[in-house]
Parts: sequence; C-alpha cells; structure tokens
Amino acid sequence: MTNEVSQKKGSARRTESSTSGNKNPRVNIFGARAAIYLKEIAAVIFAAGSVVTLLGMLGLTKGMLIDAWVTLLCRWMGWSAYIIPLLFAGVASLLFSQCTGQYKDTPWGCIVALEVALVSLMGLLSFIDGMDLTRAETGSGGGIIGWAIATSLDNLIGIVGAVLLLLIVFLLVGSYVILSWIAPMLPASQDKTTRQEKKLARDTGRLPAKQEPQLQVDRKHEKRERQNLPREYRKAFVVKDKPEEGPSIPLQRDERLPPLNLLECEKSTHISAREINRAAGLIEKTLADFGIPARVIDFRSGPSVTQFAVEPGFVEHEGQDGASHRQKVRISQISSLANDLALALSAPSLRIEAPVPGKAYVGIEVPNKHAALVRLSSIIQSEYFQSINSPLTIALGRDVSGAPIAADLSAMPHMLIAGTTGSGKSVCIASLAACLIINNTPEDLRLVMIDPKMVELIRFNGLPHLYGKVETELERIVGVLRWLTVEMDRRYKQLETAKARDIQAYNKRIRRRRNGECMPRIVVMIDELADLMMMAPDQTEHTLVRLAQMARSVGIHLILATQRPSTDVVTGLIKANFPARISFAVASGVDSRVILDTPGAETLLGKGDMLFLSPEAGAPIRLQGAFVSDLEIERLINYWQKAASKQYDDGIEKPPWEDFLERQAALEKRDSALERAIELVTIKGEASASMLQRGLRIGYPRAARLMDELEEMGVIGRPKKGGRTREVLISRDESQ
Repeated sequence: MTNEVSQKKGSARRTESSTSGNKNPRVNIFGARAAIYLKEIAAVIFAAGSVVTLLGMLGLTKGMLIDAWVTLLCRWMGWSAYIIPLLFAGVASLLFSQCTGQYKDTPWGCIVALEVALVSLMGLLSFIDGMDLTRAETGSGGGIIGWAIATSLDNLIGIVGAVLLLLIVFLLVGSYVILSWIAPMLPASQDKTTRQEKKLARDTGRLPAKQEPQLQVDRKHEKRERQNLPREYRKAFVVKDKPEEGPSIPLQRDERLPPLNLLECEKSTHISAREINRAAGLIEKTLADFGIPARVIDFRSGPSVTQFAVEPGFVEHEGQDGASHRQKVRISQISSLANDLALALSAPSLRIEAPVPGKAYVGIEVPNKHAALVRLSSIIQSEYFQSINSPLTIALGRDVSGAPIAADLSAMPHMLIAGTTGSGKSVCIASLAACLIINNTPEDLRLVMIDPKMVELIRFNGLPHLYGKVETELERIVGVLRWLTVEMDRRYKQLETAKARDIQAYNKRIRRRRNGECMPRIVVMIDELADLMMMAPDQTEHTLVRLAQMARSVGIHLILATQRPSTDVVTGLIKANFPARISFAVASGVDSRVILDTPGAETLLGKGDMLFLSPEAGAPIRLQGAFVSDLEIERLINYWQKAASKQYDDGIEKPPWEDFLERQAALEKRDSALERAIELVTIKGEASASMLQRGLRIGYPRAARLMDELEEMGVIGRPKKGGRTREVLISRDESQ
C-alpha cells in the first residue's frame, strides 16, 4: 500500500513538473531564438576569420593583430597552418546549416577526427623538413607542435615506425572524415534517415516534422498478394513472338506515287507472358469470388488492349423433383461485373464484349500498361491492305489481336466519325487523307477539306490534290456544299451522255479516246459538323443527305467528324445515309448509342482507341487507330509539290466553286426569282417577258425587271425589233 502511494506521488510530481515546464512556453521560444542568433553570429565570425587569415597568410593584408595571428599560427603549426582558414570556413558552414535546420546535432566525431588528422599531418611535415627546431620556429615543416610529435615518436619507435604510424593514422582518419561528410548526400543514407524518423514517430506516437498524416499502404505486401494467386487460378499461357509483317509479294506501285519510305516505320512491342497469366488468373478468381464459374481459355493481344476469352461455366440447381440440374451461367451476370473486374485488375476502364461475334465465349478487354503506336506505313504494306485492290482503300488501324484493318471507302460509301476532344478524331482524318494521297495522283483524286475549327486541316494547304484551300469560313462552307450538289448533277449528265453506269465505267471509256479527260474522284472531309448544324441546320442537313444518297456513283464520298454526337447534330437522316461509323471515346453511353446504336464507346481509352462499325458487320470492332505525324504529312506534301507540273502555293489555284459563290452572292442582291428565270430561259432557248410571266407566274413589271437583269448578266441578248423573243447566250450546263 505504501509503495502504491509513493508511486502515485511520484507520478503526480512528474506530471506537475511536466506541466510546470510548459506553463510558460514563451520562455522556451525566446531561448531557442537566442540560440539561433548566437550561432548565426558565431558563423559570421568564423567566416570572417577564415577570409582574414587566408589573406594575411598570402600577404594581401597587413596589421598588428593580423601579423601577430599569422606569425603565431605559422610558428606553432608550420606549413599546415594554411588548413586553418579551411577549418574556419567548415565551422561557419556547419553553424549556418544548424541555423537552417539541415543539421540538428554537432558532428563531434568528425571534429575530433579532423584534429587527429591535423596533428598527424604536422608530424609528417616535420619528418619531411628534417626535424630541425630552428627551422620549425621560423614556420617551416610542421612547426613547433609537429617537431615535438616527430621527436617524441622517433625516440620511442624510430624514424621508420614513426613515419608509418603517422601516415596510417592520417589516411584512416582522413577517410573517415570524408565518408562522414559525403554519406548524408547519398540516397541510402536518406532512406536510413527516413526509416529512423518513421521508427521514432511510431515509438513516440507523433508524426515526423513537416509531414502530414496519410494512409500508409504496404505496397510490397499488396504486390505479393496479387502475384501469389491460388494454384487453381494460375495460368500457363505462352506468348509467341509475332513475325515482322510484310507484303507476301513485292509491292507494285505506280512510278508517279511517292515511296513508302516517306512514312515512319513501326516498332513492335509485346506484352509479357507474366502479365497475361496474372491478368487471366485474376479474372477467374474475381468471377469465382462472386459465385460465377468461368474459365479463361485464350487471349488476343493488340497494341492497346488484350482481349481474354472467358468461357462461362455451369451452375447446379436443385429442381422441383429434387434432382440436380446444370444451368449455364448467363452472360449478363459477367457483363454486370465490369467495374469489379476493373478494380481487381487495377485497370482505368474495362470493356466486355458479350458475346464475341461468331465465337462461343465472352471477350474481356483489359488495357495494356504500355500502349503501342500503330504507324500508317505498317498497315499500307500489309497483305490485307493490298488484297482490297481499290484506289480508295483507307488504313484504319489494328484490332485487339494486332491484325491490320483496312476498308474500301468506295464501298462504304461515306463515313461518320465522332468522339470527345483529344480522343483522336483529327488524327484519324489526317491519317485517312495521308493514306489517300500516297496511293492516288492529283489527276485521279481531289480533296475538299472543310475545317471550321481552323487548326487541324490547315497543314494540307498547298497539296496538289486539294481543291483551292481548306475552307474555314462558315459563310462559304454552305456554298461549297451547294457547289458539290451542282457538280454531282453535272457528272450525272456526263455519265448519261457517255452511257456509263458509274465513274469507273465512265473513266474506262474515256481512256480509250485520244483527248478524253477522266473524271477524278472527290473526297469531302469535314472536321466539325456541329458548327455547320448550328449555323444552318436545314441547308446543311438537306445538302449532306442529298449528297450521301446520290453521290456514290459519280465518285463523291463524304467523311464527317464531330465532337458532339447529339441527336440535333447527328440526325436520323444523316445516320441512315452514313452506315460506316467510327466512335472514339465519348462521355456517356447515350452518345455511344447515337453513333453506333450500341453502348461501349464510353469505356474506350482515348488516344486513338476506337470502335469501327462496318456496313457489312453487325457489331463494331475495337481498333487502335493508325497514327501519322506532322513530319510525315509535310514530306508527302513536299513530294507532290515537286512532282506536280506546276508549283502549288496557297492561293495560286482558284477553287472551282469560287465563280459559283460569286454568282450566288450576286443573286442574293437581285430578285429571288432570278435563278429560276435563268433556268427557264436556258431550257426554252429563248426569252421574253410574257414567257417569264407564264412560267414564273409573276406580273409584267417584275418580269420586265428580270429581263433587264438577265441582259446585264449576259444571259440573254439585246431586244429585237417587232417584239420578238431574245436570244439566250449561255447553255444549260453553263448556267449551273
């Protein structure tokens, strides 16, 4: 009982003393600040002493005190006195470091070691100088201190033993000092310091200085748990090295076409077997944890994702008769676990293709840690691309198995591209354009590029394949689309005259003639459809739908892109006439349904990861889009500019729709019935006011004004005597 009382009293005294020590914390703060100020003053004194001592030894400064101080050092320390300024500088640096908090304790071990090294050095210098006391008093050798040390050791162990002893001591102690100063700068020592601080924090229950509380996770333990899967979930898939792809037969290219070495080569990358087996085992284990028996039977590795073939198992149920029945696992049960599988695999997103078309398994597509870059040249040189054998063959990319995918634009015949900002739409359009111009001459293919964003397609200006320049003004773009409809009608008339079914048959017949001029194909690329639909929705939709319905036979094809795949931009009429669609990463499943009629695009990774819906396929396939750099495009443009018969510059070639736009602008300022009047008089082959009255159902004053305007425009001739009809000066084709 007495012991318990004494312990309580002792603890009470300790508590009182601890609390009393903290009653006035301001005293401790002032004391700490005073210690810092004293160290700063001492550091300044040592720094100044180092500079003054060095200048005095070099004879650059004089004075009674300085001369006495230098003489004292040289007499007692000899040649080693020149180390004193360095020691003073080191002490000043140490004090400054303590003031800034970099060193919390004074390194007394290093200080003592420096003193021992200095004493050993003075003894060695005295042996070198011959151990003469008279010379030592004048500041030679190791000074008086060095002479005394050398003489004492000589009497004890002889001159040889003394020199060896001093040399060994100097080297050992000097090495210790150097390592002591360098060690804090090494990463290992920093890790050791961090471990010591963490241990101190655990022991005291407090966090180290300048650290905030955070959740500590044992990464090594977590990694070990992931790798050490149960035996029944371990896989032994073997990753075979894919052979370098190349054409089975030498490429037979036209001499006018640019060489393929203008494009960059592709570097092949392979995923390791360890990653494949680990992911496959985690998929099986995660499904089993949720009560779904399944088995990973195969895998396909692509540039950006790896697709695992998961075969659903059977679940046994007890029927009403008491017998056990086997039931196949439903696909919807696996599809609903996409987020859980992504969490288990530490994947940013995960897409489940259930089921894979034509296969008896579910495809789980897991992103690779390092996505590979798909180059355009590798797709063009592939056997699949060459087998299509069409001038409008376009390289799209590689699928989840790494196989090259290409398509024929003339068979599509139009394409719709959608995706959020930065998902890869503009790069896709650039790669499609590069693929077309590398396989077609300007005589066979012409491009019409429309870029309301004014930044992506401008780099194609100056290309001989391009009609005029890239159109960026919204007011002119609607006129360009209307010109395309006029050009489509003109081409149909030429096909009718030549009795040809399509552009291919027409060009085949024209080539047989001497002076026949072939009809080039036209590919229209629009980088942002939403801007056009916002400015003039009715005119834009009507023109695009009419072109999409009829322009295929005359060799006009459309490629549209938009970053806002909403129903007011991609209307039902546009979707119905654009069966080939590409969707990059979109914001939601609703946007994916607008483009592809199915969800899935919201789980894409971006940066070229896309879903391609072919008109011939029932479900979209996942691809990593082909990439073409600005340097490659610049090389192709330079090649065609040098190969062209005339030099193409910005603004040299007048676009064919310029006259049409000027006439449209003039017609807007005139009577609204003027265009119909031009069409009427060119059909009739004659013109008169009464004919315009009957044909346009207008009054005589308006018909007379239209006749005057037609005369000013040069459509009809001057009035004739007797009120006869006027002569029409232009043909029907020229009026369009």
